[in-house]
Amino acid sequence: MAPVSVKPITVYGHYLPFPNPPKILIFLKLLGIPYEHVMKISTDDPKVENGIKHPNFTSINPNGRVPAITDPNQNNINVWESGPILQYLAEVYDKDYRFSGKTLEERTLINEWIGFQISGQAPMSGQLIWFSVPQGHLLKYGENTPDHVKTRFRNEVRRIYGVLNTHLEEQKAKGSDWIVGDRMTIADIAWVPWTRTMIYMPTYDPTFYDDFPAVKAWFARMEAIPAVKETFVELTAPSAKA
Repeated sequence: MAPVSVKPITVYGHYLPFPNPPKILIFLKLLGIPYEHVMKISTDDPKVENGIKHPNFTSINPNGRVPAITDPNQNNINVWESGPILQYLAEVYDKDYRFSGKTLEERTLINEWIGFQISGQAPMSGQLIWFSVPQGHLLKYGENTPDHVKTRFRNEVRRIYGVLNTHLEEQKAKGSDWIVGDRMTIADIAWVPWTRTMIYMPTYDPTFYDDFPAVKAWFARMEAIPAVKETFVELTAPSAKA
């Protein structure tokens, strides 16, 4: 648990289905770190005061995206991009290495899998969703996505989950249920929200994970963790709960 003297960290995020902010809340809950969640509006209009492109937020994250955090316990440092935020929180607050690497080798492996998540799983899944659901490309541009575009991203997403599935099978053979080492780490946390986004997107393929049984079993373990369940409840918009 965090020391009593720890001040709440400000987390800038969205309600679901945006999949990157949940990573940060899950980790803060696991660490027992208090936080204040500030919901930002997804818009390209810099005049919207609570929007992600307004100067009062681009001064925190120049890319105008969530998540980002401001840590009053460390001279109000701003940290943006979900991978670096996880790594920052691990370095500052996970002093007993419950969820981070104890050795150089463990830290390197964790960073590799976080890097693969943010450079592979997230953007490829995001593009597949954008071009597959009617609220994406069709709504904005008024035209259907060419089949070859959806095929390109579908194949790439399947390739990425194939890599993860093979790795989790190898981990299982070593006696581990996790992506790195013998315990859940920030690598596992990083992969959860986008995995959840795919598994709950029936307009894409409701049986997608049947082809990746090790991923499916790993995700079920992650989804059963209280901090994970609580985060997704917290990030469900009030209108969706009604």
